Amino acid sequence: MPNENTKLQFAISLAEEAGKLAQSMRAEATEDFVQTKGQQDFVTNADKAVEALIRSKLAAAFPEDAFLGEEEGLSGSGQNYWVVDPIDGTTNFMRGFPDWAVSIAYCNGADILIGVICAPDLQSTAWAERGKGAFLNDMHLEVSQISALEHSILMTGRSGRRPVANYLHLLDGCFRNGMEYRRNGVATISLLTVALGRAEGYYEEHLNAWDAFAGMLIIQEAGGHVECDDIETFLSHGSRILASNGYIHDAIKYVVSSTP
Repeated sequence: MPNENTKLQFAISLAEEAGKLAQSMRAEATEDFVQTKGQQDFVTNADKAVEALIRSKLAAAFPEDAFLGEEEGLSGSGQNYWVVDPIDGTTNFMRGFPDWAVSIAYCNGADILIGVICAPDLQSTAWAERGKGAFLNDMHLEVSQISALEHSILMTGRSGRRPVANYLHLLDGCFRNGMEYRRNGVATISLLTVALGRAEGYYEEHLNAWDAFAGMLIIQEAGGHVECDDIETFLSHGSRILASNGYIHDAIKYVVSSTP
């Protein structure tokens, strides 16, 4: 049976291959490249093709593992499973913004063991293996050591599954407590920003597992802290998530706790 290191290297190579496929398909896009799933909710032919590529290659290499993807859902069963977002940040991707990523996580039961985020337009691939640290293009990652709200930046996400008033209330809390904030519309890149030490926290009222699992492990292995629902609930229903550098976690939690 392949060990975790083998699976990590496979996931890194696969995420980078998938990212190149997405880029090439975008470059050759025709009029039917983008479909609408809902208000400001899009899917491209690349989303579907990238997930199909990842799903097929993982099934061939590790047939005993289950697979959960954003576009086609769950296949297989068991304690070992992959959680994949083929393109997180589809709106950015299709409009040519560089902030989008392929996200691949490997789990055993409630434990996330491997996380890979490939951001092709940023020429960046980040990865982590539980207990072995986090890396970006072979550079070891560490969260920032800032511990004052008035010196900190909070990455924010806005879920369409929650009232917009809640998000505006969150921003008001940032202003009242001297925090800066940034929103790029991509959970994976926002989580990676915390792991890189460029921001002190990330908060979103609701995320799906495929948006979050890889980034959660990368932050934890970079020395940060993640607070969310238990993994089983996260998988089935999504979760609110607060990730931080750890030094300022309670202070950020105070700021976001007043959100309805």
